[in-house]
Amino acid sequence: MPAPVVLQSDIRLDTYAVISRAVEEGVAYGLRRAWKHDDSPNEEALQQHVESAVMNSLCEVIKFSEES
Repeated sequence: MPAPVVLQSDIRLDTYAVISRAVEEGVAYGLRRAWKHDDSPNEEALQQHVESAVMNSLCEVIKFSEES
């Protein structure tokens, strides 16, 4: 049986674009969520929903170290 052929390729990610997209998606989701639960959310509620959604979105594309 012949040995498998291994091809080496350079894959580079545009880190800025990945993070930017995650933030945009998080902001949009957070705003929708805030307005879903309240017809007139106050600034604190908006901030809380957006912050939470942005962090969740970032956690989908960034693996944070568990070390201190």
